Amino acid sequence: MPATASFIRLPKEELSELASAAGGDDQQGLADFLAANGTSVVEFDEDGDIFSVLLPVLADDYDIDLETSENAIVAELAEATDALVVILTQEDQKKYLEQLDPENFSAEELDEAYADFTEDEEAGAGEAMLAGLTALYQAMQEVDSDHVVVIVVA
Repeated sequence: MPATASFIRLPKEELSELASAAGGDDQQGLADFLAANGTSVVEFDEDGDIFSVLLPVLADDYDIDLETSENAIVAELAEATDALVVILTQEDQKKYLEQLDPENFSAEELDEAYADFTEDEEAGAGEAMLAGLTALYQAMQEVDSDHVVVIVVA
């Protein structure tokens, strides 16, 4: 079954509650908290598992590191849930928005990056990574001084 990627715009002041919501006994705690306190900003219909390759490729090959902001909260979320969680902040936006523009990438280039990273060639991987990149770019535009975007892949 493909993984689902959700892009939720959340007020920054709610971040401290995010880890608590994920750490409870309820498996749905994180999703319920985000649904109650955030707004979905990007529709991503592809397999969310592509982000487990796309994020490290962006960091290693393009110097776009989206996995290190809000470290303490992300670490708590990683411990509390099996999901991949990334939090896009205004600092990330200032550093990476222009670099993330999908116009800067090609499916062929991303296909090669996928093959290099996974040591496996998969048909359509470049297109899937480009779709993921487009979703990240759109989500990054939703960040401001009072809001972050929480990406959850589960």
